[in-house]
Amino acid sequence: MSNLKRMTLMSAAACAFIAQAAFGQADGYYSRDKYEAVRDRAQPEFDPEPVRLGTFLVRSNAELGITSNDNIFATSASEQSDVIARAGAQVSATTDWSVHAVGIDASAFQNEYQDFGDESFSDLTGRVRGRLDVSRSFSLGGAVFAEKLNEPRYEFVNDSSADKPIEYTRTGAVLDANYENDRVRWVNSFGVTEEDFEDGTSFAGLNVDQDFRDRSETNARSRLSYAVSPNFAVFTQGSISNSEYDSEQLLAGALRSRDSKGYTIAGGVNFELVSLIRGDIAVGYLNEEKDDAFFADVSGLSVDADMQWFPTRLTTVNFNAARRVVDVGAFNSPSALETRFGAGIDHELRRNILLSGYAGIATYDYEETDRKDETLEFGASATYKMNKRVHWEVFARNRERDVSGSGVFGDPSYSQAQFGIGLKLYP
Repeated sequence: MSNLKRMTLMSAAACAFIAQAAFGQADGYYSRDKYEAVRDRAQPEFDPEPVRLGTFLVRSNAELGITSNDNIFATSASEQSDVIARAGAQVSATTDWSVHAVGIDASAFQNEYQDFGDESFSDLTGRVRGRLDVSRSFSLGGAVFAEKLNEPRYEFVNDSSADKPIEYTRTGAVLDANYENDRVRWVNSFGVTEEDFEDGTSFAGLNVDQDFRDRSETNARSRLSYAVSPNFAVFTQGSISNSEYDSEQLLAGALRSRDSKGYTIAGGVNFELVSLIRGDIAVGYLNEEKDDAFFADVSGLSVDADMQWFPTRLTTVNFNAARRVVDVGAFNSPSALETRFGAGIDHELRRNILLSGYAGIATYDYEETDRKDETLEFGASATYKMNKRVHWEVFARNRERDVSGSGVFGDPSYSQAQFGIGLKLYP
């Protein structure tokens, strides 16, 4: 029986169970608003107000910024520095109907390097979304999106020494169905995504092929929760995915397929305790099976966790952890096992001054090759809300990558420091 059929039968059984629940609006069993995070706190004197356009409430801003980067190519030797000017805008519009909703999101940003103009790039995103409230307890939703993005130099593809950042497009659609009634919540989604990577050119003028990364991916997710109390819920969740690549790749003297199927099964808790802690933690099992026997399957522990601690009303501490399978774009390694931990803190120095700091570590264990990447990132920022129309931000961040293993060519390790200032203007 296929994974998709198994998920369909599980969902049907869950639906039959839910149908027996009392019909009515959820009564606070999933409200998680006992504590207010610093970044979520309303500041009417300084928060921008949406603009009404017919039935839509529109939130938008223009952004200007300057960043100094001491190692723009993210290399271990012959480091080059530059100053990058960033300009762009983003807009989000949503209807204010009492039921149902339609929304549009769009953004456009241009990054201009002052000394290395070939590094300049633009990012564009667009999304149309909607929600149909079938009843007080059940809703259907969906979205279509398109994005044109560029991979940062500090990502794995920097190893290919392309003369400019690799550009790619993402298009797709997502459908979801959500049910909430009294103690029961059931959340489902199904998505299709297409990724198309542009070839690069090396500094020596050679083609840097990226066609082997082009793929379509389908995935389905389902989470069924039961609230034991208004502050504590348990859940079980599962996901399945299928990746199909547009072309095979020549490896070890034969054409190889990167196609794969995978699933994750997990259980967890969602809570907001009187001990000033709020969180969502899921632990389970992950599995990815390759269609080509040349590549090894991947399985093991899965983790997806987010927590918040509120030591005072003016301070919020965030924690997160994840363990999953990713495709980092390595030609001879279609999968890597990513393990990530992070922490951050937000402090409201004054009503209109916010101080933040964060740190995160991640490891990538590559399949099919002896390589391990260890990354460390940390930084700090300060936000000054001058008024409802003008917000300033200054920041500093540092990224480091240490690479080890006999399958490593050259020295792709690096250290990169950035400092910048940004301005956001609201209409």
